[in-house]
This record gives sequence, structure tokens and C-alpha cells, in this order.
Amino acid sequence: MCKISFQQSIYFLFLLLLIGCTRSATPVGEMLSKETENKVYKKVHADSLHSYFKSYLEANAKSFKNPQYLTQFYTAHNFEPVLINKFYADSSLARFIDYLAKMDEHGLSGQANKAKAVSDAFARLADKEQVRKVGDAYERITQAELLAAEALTQYSFALEYGVVNPRKALPRYYIPVDRPDSTAFFKVLNVNNLIGYLDSIQPKNATYKALQNALGQGDAANKAALVANMERLRWKYPVDSAHLIYVNVPAYELYVIRNGQVEQSMKVVVGKADGHETPMLLSKIHSVQVNPIWNIPTSIAKKEILAQAKEDRYYLANHGMDVYKNGVKVADPDTIDWSAYSEANLPYSFKQQPGDTNSLGLIKFLFNNGSSVYLHDTPVKATFSRAMRASSHGCVRVEKPLDLAYALFGDGEEYELIKEEMSSDEPKAKTISLKPQVPVVLDYLTCKLDSSSNLTFYPDVYKLDSVLYRMLQ
Repeated sequence: MCKISFQQSIYFLFLLLLIGCTRSATPVGEMLSKETENKVYKKVHADSLHSYFKSYLEANAKSFKNPQYLTQFYTAHNFEPVLINKFYADSSLARFIDYLAKMDEHGLSGQANKAKAVSDAFARLADKEQVRKVGDAYERITQAELLAAEALTQYSFALEYGVVNPRKALPRYYIPVDRPDSTAFFKVLNVNNLIGYLDSIQPKNATYKALQNALGQGDAANKAALVANMERLRWKYPVDSAHLIYVNVPAYELYVIRNGQVEQSMKVVVGKADGHETPMLLSKIHSVQVNPIWNIPTSIAKKEILAQAKEDRYYLANHGMDVYKNGVKVADPDTIDWSAYSEANLPYSFKQQPGDTNSLGLIKFLFNNGSSVYLHDTPVKATFSRAMRASSHGCVRVEKPLDLAYALFGDGEEYELIKEEMSSDEPKAKTISLKPQVPVVLDYLTCKLDSSSNLTFYPDVYKLDSVLYRMLQ
């Protein structure tokens, strides 16, 4: 085994110290020294920077929106300043700050203050008075990198997914929307062309661009609607537009969409804004019931049917309503003294049989949902001539039910059977399955772009524009 003399040991130790003191700066140090003309950055060493970065992130994790994802990303990259390494020298980060400063163009003025924080961090990075020793350099690099990463991911998520998660923030909203996860987070920070990426995520929908334009022109009267609807257009939910039934609640309209185009439209009546609001949902129409039986909900029985029965003892018989007690049909409900009952002690339930007076009309369109709502016909046609058509108990009444049935079933035996049964003199309930099932969306947009490329506004019947607007400020 080879032995080293004392003199050789001293020389070797001296050589290591010399190498340690004279080793060149890290690539980020070299780059920043050149770009900022500050030689202090030449003293930045990789191990020291990585240690400082890691300690700073651990100590300040709670100040970030997604500390878990941020820590996972930078741990995987050995606590290197990834964004500064890739995008500082070519000014992409400086241009990103310009994008941030224009968040108000997307109705997100409350997010625009992030631009100043990031801008200030990079100004300190380039300021020789702020970086006078190597410890300052570690601090400035780490702060600028993490603020940029936070701002970039949040900006990207805002444009690609929306700021608000409607399923958590809005009442009776059940449409499944895409939300960013760890994969989306890492994808943003791993981009190699920052400006190309930022351009690619700008919303390009024609209605969105029109809303942006109106907002930029200072349309103060409709500001809340402009901001709220831009946010709604940023939400993403999976739906097949090849064949779709779409209901826009504030417009009181139903649209039959095929191959992405509106094939037909008709008026609808939606839920009242008094606790009976029509929910927002996505489902599939699986069947129709011709000449439906209406199992009257308990709330309607207590508040409305009982009052009608008290006023007119023959109301139930005249409207084809059967009365049940403990699940057993009452033989002669005309003999019941309805004045003896109130909402608190009503022991009866009610079913309305098929016929001209049935509140569901001659057909209802069924789809699975947790709110027990459906599309249906109605014997009260006069409601469709009103401007304000929010007057149902939550279900959606359709103006042209037979046309809707044809749009779903097309020519064939099923449609002919539906048409025949709806005109029968002896109506009986009959269920007909729809194959393939057709997606149905009950949605809430208070403005749209018309055929002349002008924005049409609808009343915010459920006051949801104002709710969203406040959340986005």
C-alpha cells in the first residue's frame, strides 16, 4: 500500500483549498454576472445555493399557494432556479411580468398585484446595491425564482381552468369541471418556450374575446356580467358536442346542438329564484315517459296542493289527482275535511294521473341527477309568452316537447310511438328508452354572442354574476 509523507499531505490539503477557493461560479452565477454586470454572482456556488434554496422554501412554505407541489418540483430539480436558468437571459421572464400586469384584461384585476411582487423581486436581483455579497445573491435568486414559479402556475391555472372552483363556491352547481393537479403544475414549470406557452393558453373563444373587448372599452353597466362570464368560459367540463341538449337558464332557452352547431332552439321555463332554482348539471337523457304520472313532492303537496284542496273540494278530482295515506289509495278523497290539516300535520301524499291537466304535460325527458329534475311538457302554454320565465319548482318546462323528442329519436318506430301516445284519448304512462343516450347540460350564462357578433345580455335571475364578480376581485 502506497504511503504519503507529511510534506505530501500538507501539499495535497493546500491544493484542495486552492481549488475550492478558485472554482468557477455555477452556470446561473455566470449568467447573472453577465446579465446584471454584477461580479458578486460569480461567487455563487451550487451546493450553497441549493442549501439556501431548500432552507428558504421549507421556512416559507405556508406563504405559497401550492407548497407541496412547489417542494416536489424543486426537490426533483435539486433546488436549482429552473426558471431563471432558462428564461432570464432571453428576457422571457421580463415579458411574463408584462402578461401578469394585464390580468385586468381577463377581468382578474385582483390578480394583477402579483405582477408588482414579481417585478420587484427581479429588480432586486439586478440591483447592485441589493446584491453586495454572495449571501445577498442566494437570497435574491431564491426569492425571484419562487415568486416567479408561484405567479406562473397561478396565472396559467387562472386562464386554463378559471380562478373559482364552481362546485365548491356556487350553490346547486353539479357540473364536473377540470381542476389543476400536480401534473398540470409540473407541466407549467417544465415548459421550454415560455412566451410560446403563454400565447398558447390565451382564451381564443369568440365570445370571450368580445367580453374582453367590452371590458376594455369600459362598459361599466355590464362589468359584473362581463367578468363573471369570462370566468365561466374558462371552466372546462367534458361534453360531447356531436349531439347535445343545452339549456341556458338566464336565457330561458333550450338548444339542440349537433356537430357543434345550433340546429334548433325553443323557449323554456326554469326554476324560481326563491329556493326552487334549477341546478347546473351535466347528465345524459336515457329515456322519456309519455303521458307521465306525477308523484307530487311533499313540499309542493304541503304548500300548494293542500291550499287548493281547502279552497275547492273537487280540485283533486278535476285535476286527476289520487290521494294516498300510508301508501294506500284513498277511495273517496272528496269526503276528506281538508280544513283539519296544515303543513305540519298533513298525513296524505298525492299522485297526478296522465291527462290534459297533468302538470308534466304529455311527456317528460329523464336523466340521472341528484336533484330530481327533468325536462317536461306543460299544459300551461301561456307562460312561454312571458319575458321572465323563472316560475317552475326547479324542473325545466319545454315549449316544443314533440320537436325535442324528434331531435332525440329522429325518424323511426320510437318517435312514431311517442307521437301516437301523446295524442291518445286514453292516455297511459309509457316509458321509452333512448339509445344512444344524449348529453344534456343545464348551464348559466348571462350573455352570448349573436349572429351579428354583438353581445346579448340576459337577466342575472339567480344573482350569480354578482357572487362570481366579488370572488374574482
